[in-house]
Amino acid sequence: MRACGYGMKLLWQEDAIQRGICLGREGTWSKSGKPKSGKSKAKHQSPPPYFITITKEPIFLHTGYRHFGGQSDDDQDEEDGNEGGQQLYQKPPPALSHFSALPTDEAYLLDYFISGICPNCSLSPTHNPYLRYITPMTFVYPPLHNAVLSIAATERQLLNDRRFEKQAWWYKAQALKGLQATIASGSIGWPFIAAVLMLCFGDIADGCNDSWRTHLRGGLTLIDQINADCTESQMLRKFCLMYFVAHDIMGHTASSSSSSLESTSYTWLEDDSMEEIDPLMGCSRGLLDIINQISDISANVERIRSSRALSAEELQHVDQSRSRLELALRNLRQHVPSTASSLDLALVAEAKRTTALLYLYDRFSSFMLSSTDSESSDIAYRHLNRLIHSLVSQLESLPVTATLLWPLFVLGNVSPDNEQHRRFVLERLDNLIKTRNLGSVRLARRLVEKTYRTWDLQLDECGSKDGLNLRRANPSGSSSVKSLRGKCISLA
Repeated sequence: MRACGYGMKLLWQEDAIQRGICLGREGTWSKSGKPKSGKSKAKHQSPPPYFITITKEPIFLHTGYRHFGGQSDDDQDEEDGNEGGQQLYQKPPPALSHFSALPTDEAYLLDYFISGICPNCSLSPTHNPYLRYITPMTFVYPPLHNAVLSIAATERQLLNDRRFEKQAWWYKAQALKGLQATIASGSIGWPFIAAVLMLCFGDIADGCNDSWRTHLRGGLTLIDQINADCTESQMLRKFCLMYFVAHDIMGHTASSSSSSLESTSYTWLEDDSMEEIDPLMGCSRGLLDIINQISDISANVERIRSSRALSAEELQHVDQSRSRLELALRNLRQHVPSTASSLDLALVAEAKRTTALLYLYDRFSSFMLSSTDSESSDIAYRHLNRLIHSLVSQLESLPVTATLLWPLFVLGNVSPDNEQHRRFVLERLDNLIKTRNLGSVRLARRLVEKTYRTWDLQLDECGSKDGLNLRRANPSGSSSVKSLRGKCISLA
């Protein structure tokens, strides 16, 4: 049997004539069998290039009156707009047998952390510090146990499972009380550092409140004060240091203002390889160092330009710094560690290297383009477009995971004029929200939407859709990424 389908399709008469399509009973032949006068069958032509074939459900970017007057810097009413109308509830997995001594809710939450959260935190199935170090310590250090349960309850709540809403706050309060008691006793060790790390983890997942940076700074300060007296302690130190440093560096790529950024240098461990890809962060320490230099140098230049114009010598120095960083990124080598087996690890690291090149051009474009001629600007624009398309092709072949948040964020900000790129970025971010609904992802989506609105509302002033022209039209020198920094967001 065939299903009957009915639909209505409107067609302009002129377009129908041009394409040789008859309307109603109208035909190219009369009843007498002769052609109608004045009617000629037009050759079939493809639709004009400005017609876009929509094959997927459209994504709407809501722009209201408040977006025209600069009144939407916070957009608090939109932060939870995506998850409010969707039921993302997923039934928690059954409790494991060795959790039988725990209360039912604790068993569910701890098992959800182990089976539902931890596997998504590493790109390698054979290297996962959350399972190897964090989980065993939860059974011997109550503050860490409570911090982990708080994270699990928070992420269940973010997926509209309201059963654990009160537990999320209660477990977090218990974890903080336990840490205060540990400080009072003076017995600070690696379980304490792990609990601070997980509180930072939970703050990022919940909504990227400023407390995540407080916990991060505290963890970085304490790491050097605790001895690593065995191999396990040394591996735990390596994990904690990588977590804190990577989140601090990536947070600077979307910080609130250049004046609040302090130049920071990080010291890695002696046995750390700068070319080895970390399975948690999806890139090498060498790449993180270059990204940190990009943020530091550009932020320092922005501080100078906020009070005066750059001198010729300073512009030359900035150009030399940009060239040096670009050369370092192009020559950077990243290899998969022997202890981590993952087909996507090298691909993710390469995508992040391409993203770092885009980030370099975006951060330096606002104060470099004014000193170059139009021909050089056109060359730079074509080169930027090649990088953008290269990054899109790299991301298309990768699964949607939270480690790709930074590439999606940068792509959304450097290519606001391309409708296909807009759809690609928003669809990927929406898929991330549907999976875990992390606060960092929601905030990143809001900032990307602001970039698109800013672009749309300034088209009439610029008179062009050229991304470099948009930056020329902005005398303040703030690029599309930097002009939207209003909150501390973790993009690691």
